[in-house]
Amino acid sequence: MNETSNTPAPEVRYALYFAPEQNSPWWQAGCHWLGRDPASATALPQPALSNVTAAEFHQLTSDARRYGFHATLKAPFRLAEGCTPAQLDAALRAFCQQQHSLTIPAPRVEWMGNFLALRPHGDVSAINRLAMDCVSTFDSFRAPLSATDIARRQRHPLSDRQMQLLQRWGYPYTEEEFRFHMTLTDALHEPVQAEAICQAAQNFFTIDAPLQLNGLALFTESAPGTPFQLAQRYAFGAANDSTTATVNEMKSQS
Repeated sequence: MNETSNTPAPEVRYALYFAPEQNSPWWQAGCHWLGRDPASATALPQPALSNVTAAEFHQLTSDARRYGFHATLKAPFRLAEGCTPAQLDAALRAFCQQQHSLTIPAPRVEWMGNFLALRPHGDVSAINRLAMDCVSTFDSFRAPLSATDIARRQRHPLSDRQMQLLQRWGYPYTEEEFRFHMTLTDALHEPVQAEAICQAAQNFFTIDAPLQLNGLALFTESAPGTPFQLAQRYAFGAANDSTTATVNEMKSQS
């Protein structure tokens, strides 16, 4: 992030995600599955599936593709009044210097309601603590939700507790509602199609390599509805040496 970036564009949203390292087979697989690399902003060929056309598969991953292959740690937010991208950058560096790498246990494809996601299986207490630390530590950078933001969230039924969390943290799936996951599809409603995609995903993500959580990834959305881009990576335990993926979004705010 360009340290002279002191005035955020008003429509930009920032998000703190986990995204596998660029040389990880998990990152390569996830980007190809969704059909886009959010670090290079390039389209990628998706795998061919049995009983599902390329056009159907592309449509059924469209929303997931816009966000990019990731797991949410702090959901997208606009910067609060008086906060700058440079301040967020400094806070991220300081936070990540104090963190330690984690292994995501036994990731595998499973259903989360009506969509597919990669989920860990085993002890996730350390991951849950990290996610909540991200939510609370960076909440001072988050602008309050607008009425439009709240209305958009309420399009999907929320429990009373989830509404409380939405009001408190700007996102309903925090604290005890948090479930670490990496989204692989949009909602799938047609049973035969859904089963074909599920089987293909389980085969595609049979990867003989650990999935390491070694840092945070800062993603940005330059305007409402545009694809999220991986703006910068921050390695855990590293002193001021975060690895830049693509900084065009940040430089444009200088």
